[in-house]
Amino acid sequence: MGTLIQVRGRKAFLRQGAWRSSDARMEETLNRLTEEWIRECGGPPLAAPDPEYMTAQEIARRAGGKVLLHAPGSPRDLQKQYFERRQYRLPFATS
Repeated sequence: MGTLIQVRGRKAFLRQGAWRSSDARMEETLNRLTEEWIRECGGPPLAAPDPEYMTAQEIARRAGGKVLLHAPGSPRDLQKQYFERRQYRLPFATS
C-alpha cells in the first residue's frame, strides 16, 4: 500500500515506487535518491518480502528522516516493479 516518512518536519509518501509530497523539492529529491540507490546497489534484494518498506527505510536514512507509518502492499507486484527498475540502461548512440 505505501510508506510514510518524515524528513525535517515534512512528510512524503512512497507508493508503487514513487515518492509523493506536498513539497515539490522534497519529492524530487527523494525520487532522485531512490534512483541513485537503485543504480548503486540494485535497490532492495530480489527476494525481499517488502521491497517498498526497505526502500523507504534506506531513503529516509539517506535524507536524515524516519519512517512514520507503513502499510504493506502485494509482495509479488512490488517485487516485479522493483525488478524492472533494476535493469541497466546502456547509453547506446542511436543514429
